[in-house]
Amino acid sequence: MNSYTNQDLQILIATMNRSDLSFLEAMFQCKVSEIKYHLIVVNQSKTENLSSEYDNILVINDHSFGLSRSRNLAIEKASAAICWILDDDCILMDNAVDKVIAAHNHCEHEIITFQTAIRKDLLFRNYAVVEETLSRKQVENVLSPEITFKRESIHESSIQFDTRFGLGAQFGDSENYVFLTDTIDKNLRVQFVPQTIVIHDAHTSSDEPANNRVIYARGALAARENLWTAQMKQFKYVFFLWRKGYVKGWRNLYDKYMVFNHGMNDYLTGFEGHRIGHPDL
Repeated sequence: MNSYTNQDLQILIATMNRSDLSFLEAMFQCKVSEIKYHLIVVNQSKTENLSSEYDNILVINDHSFGLSRSRNLAIEKASAAICWILDDDCILMDNAVDKVIAAHNHCEHEIITFQTAIRKDLLFRNYAVVEETLSRKQVENVLSPEITFKRESIHESSIQFDTRFGLGAQFGDSENYVFLTDTIDKNLRVQFVPQTIVIHDAHTSSDEPANNRVIYARGALAARENLWTAQMKQFKYVFFLWRKGYVKGWRNLYDKYMVFNHGMNDYLTGFEGHRIGHPDL
């Protein structure tokens, strides 16, 4: 059995354009001076510089953009045994840190994921009711603030977030899935624990399947995973959009088909020209 304590955890927070730490008060439901946990805050901004007067809050100012880049900077600077990825629009549940530490103490898995709630009495989705080791398919729905990991295992495996995926990157979605499947490919284990640790809005940036940004990223993801099955996934995704009524009309379906196709090709070639004049990609 492990013997981690709350002092062995660092919470890694990505944010943008912040000039002070007051946004943390909504997240932790207390004054900044009363936050007792160790935080690393990565603030990406061209104009705003953030600073911290608190020993337990490390601030990194980054003048480049990209959510995956922000995650990697925080992981690189982390020093605690356990890390927890958090977004700046989450609210911590009561005893959330205690739940994370308890899970890592009784489970040897390198990555442990948890549950998100929309409000205290309503979960974000239908989660499993028992602990289980997650497959590649099952990690597809894992949200950022549900991910915790043993830091040393990530460093030893040389795993990073793929900076081509995620908000602010060329392919603006799927960064968590890419990260978690990369860990599985390195023989790290992902365990789900049915404990709720954060409250988050019911809507996420991935909840718009007909959005060109999401489709473009899905095309890139299909090419990244398996070039031979990518085109089959392209037809399957467009059929899904039609079957669910997200897109109507052959012309619109063809446009979505081509966005997916551009994502596949651009991932393979490194080409970014398809994004020029398309701010929705």
